[in-house]
Amino acid sequence: MAIRPKDDVLIDALLHQQSLGNRIDRVFTTMAYENMANELHEKIGIPIEKGLLKNRIKTLKHNFYECYDLFNCRSGFAWSPGTKMWTAKPELWKALAKSKPDAKKWMITRIANYDMLSWKYLKGSLKSIREAIKDVAEAIREGNVIAERGQPPEGRWHIKIYWLVRILFSFISLEWVGKQGYCT
Repeated sequence: MAIRPKDDVLIDALLHQQSLGNRIDRVFTTMAYENMANELHEKIGIPIEKGLLKNRIKTLKHNFYECYDLFNCRSGFAWSPGTKMWTAKPELWKALAKSKPDAKKWMITRIANYDMLSWKYLKGSLKSIREAIKDVAEAIREGNVIAERGQPPEGRWHIKIYWLVRILFSFISLEWVGKQGYCT
């Protein structure tokens, strides 16, 4: 069996530990780091210290979010799983490089693990968007039930305000997620 690149093995270990629930509030547990170090040692034959593991994870995460923030929702740019690079027409790259000079490096830099990192880092965000949409749908359904019954009695004015606030906050949170670079 051929030895896979270290980052592939590391990301597999990250996803495995996450699936086991060893990542709490976006932070890996001590046991998760120990398990990852053992798995990496077993698969690549090199002992890996926890500090080195944390630094590599930090670098992978930084590179992923740099690209994600730069290219997500940007018209004309597309991720190519075949080349493991971002692609666009030369004039789009030129315009981007003019407005963001640091972006030039991504014209020639491969990100071998972008697909796997997308799954790791965006999974939670997509889940929260889905939950927000469900909350809005539920609020609308409940509001429709109230509307079908006619105006609530004067003593129930707080229900109207509650649903109005809930619907508004749901839309505001969706708008905030969109501003953070998560296309909705």
